[in-house]
Amino acid sequence: MVKNRAASANSITERLDRDLQSSDEVVRADAVRSLCPCHAGWEAFEQNVSIVFRSLRDRSRVVRAHALHVFEDAVRMQSVEELRYYLEPEEEKIGEKRCRFRSMEQRLEARRRNRIRRLQGR
Repeated sequence: MVKNRAASANSITERLDRDLQSSDEVVRADAVRSLCPCHAGWEAFEQNVSIVFRSLRDRSRVVRAHALHVFEDAVRMQSVEELRYYLEPEEEKIGEKRCRFRSMEQRLEARRRNRIRRLQGR
């Protein structure tokens, strides 16, 4: 099983290298787009980020646009993950704070006791 994965990874890398060396701009653009983290995952993107950087300087406008798209998706995905990370603890804090609020019956009882104290103090 591990041999199959290694062979598969090698064939994908070989195909990617071959496609990036192609004279056809559409083939090169598709090769760059295949590194998008929303399709290939973070590991593939991080391992091949230098290829995407080089593709930003490609002579073809289509290849450059696809490389830019890959980075835009990476930034968007990273931002969403960071937002989730920062919001999780706050949701927990909000939930804890809501637990401290009294029910309507408890609030009415507290008002009644306060009125009685004020009337007794006069």
